Amino acid sequence: MTINEHLWEFPHAMTLKVMGATDSPIHDVVVAVLTEHAPEFDPDSDVHVTPSSKGNFVSVNAKVVMQHREQVEAIYAALNASPHVKVVF
Repeated sequence: MTINEHLWEFPHAMTLKVMGATDSPIHDVVVAVLTEHAPEFDPDSDVHVTPSSKGNFVSVNAKVVMQHREQVEAIYAALNASPHVKVVF
């Protein structure tokens, strides 16, 4: 993901929505990536998991405060590199 820094103001609070299969370790993947790239991220209070209506997928919503463009790009790259991640919003 490449972002236009002129359109973002840092620090920038946002909620990432990451989709993965129900039987995948998607929650653990999201927590590991955000813990590595966003030290202030709190996995105990900043994560919410919602199953899809048919139960095939889960959505992991994670609140994180991005400090700079490189951090945003690193998080999106790490999440998209995981075979367990279907899509990142």
